[in-house]
Amino acid sequence: MKGFSLDEYLKDLAYVMSIDTGNFNGEGTNAVADFFIERYRALGLVAEKKYRNGFTAAPFVTVRNSDSERIDVMMIAHMDTVFPVGEAAARPMSIDGQGRVRGPGCADCKGGCVSMYYLIKSMLGNGEVNFNFCVCMNSDEEKGSVHSREFIEELAEKADRCLIFEPGRPAEEYVDTRKSGANYHITVHGIAAHSGTEPEKGASAIVELARWVVRLQEFFDLEEGTTVNFGRFDGGKNNGQVPDFADMTVSLRCLLPERADMIDRTIHEMAAAPFNPRCTVEVETVSRRPAMFPHEKTKAFVEELRAVGRELDFPIVTIVTGGGSDGNFIAHHGVATIDGCGPSGGSLHTVDEYMIKDTVEKRLDVMRALLMRVFAVKD
Repeated sequence: MKGFSLDEYLKDLAYVMSIDTGNFNGEGTNAVADFFIERYRALGLVAEKKYRNGFTAAPFVTVRNSDSERIDVMMIAHMDTVFPVGEAAARPMSIDGQGRVRGPGCADCKGGCVSMYYLIKSMLGNGEVNFNFCVCMNSDEEKGSVHSREFIEELAEKADRCLIFEPGRPAEEYVDTRKSGANYHITVHGIAAHSGTEPEKGASAIVELARWVVRLQEFFDLEEGTTVNFGRFDGGKNNGQVPDFADMTVSLRCLLPERADMIDRTIHEMAAAPFNPRCTVEVETVSRRPAMFPHEKTKAFVEELRAVGRELDFPIVTIVTGGGSDGNFIAHHGVATIDGCGPSGGSLHTVDEYMIKDTVEKRLDVMRALLMRVFAVKD
C-alpha cells in the first residue's frame, strides 16, 4: 500500500498494546482513544470522543471527513480487550520466529484499530478518498457493546456500507455470518442451615444452580449451531453450611434466531419456577446480539470483494463464526457489512493470542482496492 511502513505500524501497535484496556478500565481506554484522536486530527479529520450517560470508562470515538448526514462507509474496531490490569506489562508485544505478533489484544482488536488508521492515512495522502467515511472505535465490545450500541446503531441508520476490522481468521478468511449471542448472570438465593445437624431446613443454592447447568447444557448442539458456555460458577461459604447463595455466568450462541428466542424464554420460565421451590432465582440479561446474516446488499458487497481478490490474486473466502461483533448490530440495519477485515490471527481471548505479521499489508491492500473499486477511484 502506498506510503505504508510496517515498522511504523508495529511501533504504534506496540504502544496501544502496552495499555491495559480490559473490563471497563477507563484510564486505559481513554488513553488509547486519545492516542487515535490525536493521530486522526493530525490528518485534518474531525475526531471526537463521547460517553453514554456519562460512563467515562467506555469512550466512543468517531472520525469523520465530512459533515454530510450520509455515510458511504463505516469502519469499526474496538479498543477494549478481555485481559486484566497488569497483563500488558506482563506480556508486552513480541514477534516470534514464525512472524506471529504476540501479546494481549494484538489481533482482537488493537491490530484492527491500527489498521484502520493506516488505511485512512494512506488513502488520504494519495488523494484516493472521494467518499464520506466514519471511523468508529468503541471500548465495550467485549462486554456486548452495552454502552456503545446506541451510538453504533444511530450511525448504522445513516450508512450504506461497513467494514468491521475484527481479526481475519487464521487462514485469512473474512466473515459474513455471525451467530446471535446472549450473556446472562444467574443468581440463586437458597436457605442456609447446618449441613450436619439439620440439613433438611436448608435449600441449597448450589444444587439448584447445578441443575440449571445440566438443563441448559441440553441445548448444546454443534450441528445446529447452538453452543452454551458457563464462564463462571461460584457459591457457598464452607462445608458446614447448606449454601444460601450461588451465581454463574452463561454465554449462549445460536445460528438460528428462533432457537435463541426459545432458550431465552426457557431461562426466564425456569427462573419463575425453580427446581427447588424454596429457592429464588434472578436472571440478568447482560447483553444480546442479533445474528448477522448476509442480506442482498452484503452479498453484492462481498462480490465486489471477490472481484478485488481476483485482481490481486488473493482468494476471498467468507465463513460463519460463533463470535459476536458490532457487525451483528450494523448488518441488522440493512447495511452492507463485511467482517474480519483486520489482520489475520488466532487463539483469541487466550494468552496464546497471535496476529500474523505478514497479513497486515496484504489485507490493507485488499481494503484499499475494495474502496477504490466501489467508489470508482482512479489508481
